[in-house]
Amino acid sequence: MMNKNTFFNTIEKVLEQTPFEDIINYDETLIKELKKKTNSEIAQFLLCMLELRRELDTYEINKVARSLDLAPNREIFNRFCNGIIASGKGFYNQAKEEKGFLETKLQNNPEEIKQLYYEGLSLVSSAAYYDKKGLDADWDVLLRNEKRQLELEQQVHNKDELER
Repeated sequence: MMNKNTFFNTIEKVLEQTPFEDIINYDETLIKELKKKTNSEIAQFLLCMLELRRELDTYEINKVARSLDLAPNREIFNRFCNGIIASGKGFYNQAKEEKGFLETKLQNNPEEIKQLYYEGLSLVSSAAYYDKKGLDADWDVLLRNEKRQLELEQQVHNKDELER
């Protein structure tokens, strides 16, 4: 799987070119960056994002999301977490590790925290893949294969299947 540093290097490169607040250009720039990667790396970008998002499912982050009414269901909460991830490695680490970081931000600048609701991070990988390969490409097969490869890599005793 793509490591977190590689993932966030891509995010930081996009943030250098366009601010997160300009969501349309942010999406377009991220898709352009992803299209430069191999098909496998595009799928791994999504898998890494899903892992990062899973790590944000903490009491502290849920508390802030609930106060903004961004936690009534999993999909809305996921979009809130997408915004935290898309804001860059520093913001992500502070939100994840510093107790009260998001609450303080919410008190000082509620609009900044409300802007974190972001669906696009869940969609840019498939968009980049289809832009690169065409609409007849099969994103689901690529993603399923990358997930299986990751599972096999995590199971050392499955060397025979990994070599197939």
